[in-house]
Amino acid sequence: MKDSEKTEKTDPFIILDEETGEKFYGGDQAWFRRNTMTFAGCGVVAAANVLRELLCRNPELYERAGGRLKLLGNVIITKAEYVSVINDLYKNMLVAELPVVNLIYDKTKPKYGSKLLNRIPPSFGMSTGSLIRGILTYAKKNGVLLHSCCLTTVFQDYDKGLDFIKKGLSEAGAVILMTSHNRHSLTVYKNTAGEISGKGASSSMKTHFATITDVIQEEEPLIKLSTWGKAATVPYRELFESWQKRRAYVSSLIYFVPERSRALVRADMRKSVAIMPSAMLKTIAGKRKHK
Repeated sequence: MKDSEKTEKTDPFIILDEETGEKFYGGDQAWFRRNTMTFAGCGVVAAANVLRELLCRNPELYERAGGRLKLLGNVIITKAEYVSVINDLYKNMLVAELPVVNLIYDKTKPKYGSKLLNRIPPSFGMSTGSLIRGILTYAKKNGVLLHSCCLTTVFQDYDKGLDFIKKGLSEAGAVILMTSHNRHSLTVYKNTAGEISGKGASSSMKTHFATITDVIQEEEPLIKLSTWGKAATVPYRELFESWQKRRAYVSSLIYFVPERSRALVRADMRKSVAIMPSAMLKTIAGKRKHK
């Protein structure tokens, strides 16, 4: 990368399809090479999004990065380059696929959301803890040390959740949102380059990882997301309300910052194992918060 390119102002979330000229806002799990990977690849895509943001805003991380991870630090990244990274990342993040069922799913390719898949999914995907371990392991394997910051959001305070998002955006540039069995409505925009002008299309997400890229408005905060290769928005108050239900027991917010100590990275790996038990205790003992 040339010095002049490093100073160029380019949104790290823009991904260019060299063949069509189309610009995507972050990655899309539909780009994976296998159907099972597409089914459960949202966490891997969110991982690639935050790693790219970190490499682009921290030149010293880019210089240390090796392997396919280094591609994420390119000022301009193509869809082909991004896809090569997420396929490599998927192999290293231990996504919980179901043997045999995944092979059947890859061969027959039933429709996403079909009754068969609701009963017998080809993969259990990833939890917050496994996502953190996967990102830390992949980054370390490719020469980059990171520190993870995580907030479980079941029965979480309004201000604490919002402050965590704002701090993560300030320190890391992007925050991963994990929404589990609690459904969130979305407005998804078809505009290229992450623009959120225009009407947008109504949608929703459930059992999904997305990437928070901005907080818009102060009075009633609007959260900007990257999901499915597009920009989307969700009112923060709706996120907060969804956290006040026991079905939010594995929902969380996560971001990463550069680290120098291997010992602290190992400590983060150990802490990640305790995330699920801690969230379950909060679910049992927690009470609804009001704002």
